[in-house]
Amino acid sequence: TTTIVGTVSVPHLFSTSGTTPSYWNEYSFNFVAATTAPILIFSFTTNLNSNYFLDAVSVALITLPSVQLLENPSFENSTTIATDWLVWCAYTCTGGAGAQVTWGTNCYLSIGNCFLVDCPDTGSGAIVYLGQSFSATIGSTYKIDFWLRMAYAGGSTSSSLFNAFVQ
Repeated sequence: TTTIVGTVSVPHLFSTSGTTPSYWNEYSFNFVAATTAPILIFSFTTNLNSNYFLDAVSVALITLPSVQLLENPSFENSTTIATDWLVWCAYTCTGGAGAQVTWGTNCYLSIGNCFLVDCPDTGSGAIVYLGQSFSATIGSTYKIDFWLRMAYAGGSTSSSLFNAFVQ
């Protein structure tokens, strides 16, 4: 498990491509709010040989770490649809499972639910976005945390890309 910690005041938090992370990794960032309703957004681009799993997403005020600001942050209140989250551009998926909530051994700690993106690139840049807004106070610092894993089955990975940002 690798933890990356950074303080950001710009929208982009993190990006990775290729076959990483191949094991569950936690990513943590301190974010200074510039608006009262920021939106945490994840974008996923996969290909025929790869998919991403996202779990245990968290946003909390640094001074109140026990107060979760997201609804359904670990997707536990979902079946296949990510309840309380907005998923868009999933229609670009052809084949694969698309963008949905899954459960069991694929998820962090091999229990509960997590978000799966299995969206083979059709050459048109199949991108899935997952987002949720949260209440914030301008100038306050928030901790954004999530767990990410990529499952890779060989072949080309040139189109695999994950981004996390706040808008």
